[in-house]
Amino acid sequence: MFLKELLFENELTEAKGVFGRSEKDAWEDAGGVRHLFMSVNSYPDAQTNGGQFESPEQRDQWIADFESGKNSPQSGPIEWTNVPNKSALAVGILHTRTSDGIDTFVGRYFKKTDPNMMGKWANNALPAGWKLATSAGAAKLDAGLDPQHLIGNENKYTGAASIISTVNKNLQGRPEQKVLVDALNSIAAGQVAEFPGMRDQMPVLRDYFGEIMGPIALMSGMVSGDADVALRDLGAGGNWNNMPVFWPQAMNYNLVDSVFIAPDGKEIGISSKGAPAGAAASAKNLFDSLEKNKDNKELMDSTKFVAEIVTAVQENSAQLAPFILGEKLGLVSPELKTEAGNLIKSNATDLSQVSPEAANLLAPYEWKTDTAGFNVGFALISAVAKAVANQVNKDPRFSEQALKLLNTASIVQLYTKLGVKGDSTFVSNYKALYPPNFQGRVVLDGGKNYYSSRIGGKFAFKFV
Repeated sequence: MFLKELLFENELTEAKGVFGRSEKDAWEDAGGVRHLFMSVNSYPDAQTNGGQFESPEQRDQWIADFESGKNSPQSGPIEWTNVPNKSALAVGILHTRTSDGIDTFVGRYFKKTDPNMMGKWANNALPAGWKLATSAGAAKLDAGLDPQHLIGNENKYTGAASIISTVNKNLQGRPEQKVLVDALNSIAAGQVAEFPGMRDQMPVLRDYFGEIMGPIALMSGMVSGDADVALRDLGAGGNWNNMPVFWPQAMNYNLVDSVFIAPDGKEIGISSKGAPAGAAASAKNLFDSLEKNKDNKELMDSTKFVAEIVTAVQENSAQLAPFILGEKLGLVSPELKTEAGNLIKSNATDLSQVSPEAANLLAPYEWKTDTAGFNVGFALISAVAKAVANQVNKDPRFSEQALKLLNTASIVQLYTKLGVKGDSTFVSNYKALYPPNFQGRVVLDGGKNYYSSRIGGKFAFKFV
């Protein structure tokens, strides 16, 4: 009964375009990376010289200064969505942040800026493959029932009351406000959560709202399975109802949706999305497992291969890690990272002006040099990242050892099961699984975050 209202709201938002986006919106790019909206601005402002730079040269100098950080505290390479002509004397800059916490920038050229830019930048005028998470193709995110919408911060909450208060505030004016808040209050009281008239949104409630329901259910003692075992092993003497909990907003925890803080300061991750098949792991997930088990000589001795890779990814920048690993694996020389850095700085676009080593790495791929923002240096880093991933994934030790580490992680898998009655749905069971039981094959993904025009984040680790 609420879906039509939500879709109608989305239609209105779509009409406003990129300049109508808000801090709770997000996109997914062609590689599956989630980009959270941070801001969108147009330059120069409408009151300056009629909303135009004085010349294409002044415009291009402003862009160069932006990308180098001279005229903005948050800046970086811009991925352009159109090609300028001499009359395009204004720009719009969309600032997003990836799931790895990397700031990214998308640009569009305009003839001039206006006091009201709503509708001037269409939602489909973004890099190829980008889709708005609130589009009709992403029905679950349409509802906005995830922690990024209903919590909206990384504050640490102790007790259910403060959590419910925040959710209630963020639901103000929405038709489902009372139903959802009543459900959370029921869970906090140890009672069954019911959702009258929301049967058609059962998957949304389970997969997204469940990320909020689960921790409250732990606090009220409603979770069966291994909740007590996890508390005994990880809780350091605390209880679920008196340990602070927070919801990572940038989602760089990947496998983890919420995090309890034990009295000794250690994090207890809660994975609330059901079966993990196909989910992404992160260097942090694996690195935390290494830290947790550093005194376990038997485990450390049996995971040396993956430990070296994970540590290099976690402790180095996204730009440097491919070269660090490439050198360790004997794939690249130490000089190659310097060459890539120089190519980036010089905005090189000519593939023929590289060293023989770089040319050999670039050769297997068909680079689209007319891509907005194409840079040979970024292309080279992308090629190195792919070569590293290919080499690592050939070795069966990587997946075997990564799974071994993940299954010792301080993660509780929390399953929320819903039932139906008429046009309503209700939570029938919460069940915890600990230690976690991640299955499948883990691979190092060298293509997801490395592009010929920018770096979108660090190496990803994913299940296939």
